[in-house]
Amino acid sequence: MSSFAEINTQILRDRAELSDILNNYAAGVDQRDWELFRSCFTEDLEADFTGVLPGNVCHGADKWVAAAARLIEPLTATQHMITNHSHDIDGNAAKSRSYVQAQHVQKRADGSEQHYLIGGYYAYDMVRTDQGWKIKKYSMTQTWCTGDPAVLIS
Repeated sequence: MSSFAEINTQILRDRAELSDILNNYAAGVDQRDWELFRSCFTEDLEADFTGVLPGNVCHGADKWVAAAARLIEPLTATQHMITNHSHDIDGNAAKSRSYVQAQHVQKRADGSEQHYLIGGYYAYDMVRTDQGWKIKKYSMTQTWCTGDPAVLIS
């Protein structure tokens, strides 16, 4: 039988690993490190961004990473701040939630910059795999935005 201390230590380890996935997600996007970004997901990922772009649900990690790269690569810069991580762990599954502010920047031909800032939250279904915790399903809900949304379609 596991001791109370062993159980608490495992919970702390799991929480740290789950938060590491969220931090790697942001770093992968912002550094255009698509291998790091891909490492956050299971093969059968479901990414639901209908809370930002209606009808935008993607099935499959490789397909999602390619779609994200097509959206992000043309931008001058992005910064995803993923904070206030909460994790409800049940064995090899976890439900997680975080706040997000995602800044998107595009330089205009005249050298000035356009900005589009989105605020909201992510909800995740995570699973423990042989390679560690991974995002199996997640969604983003936008609660506010400011700036020029055309930055994302330029």
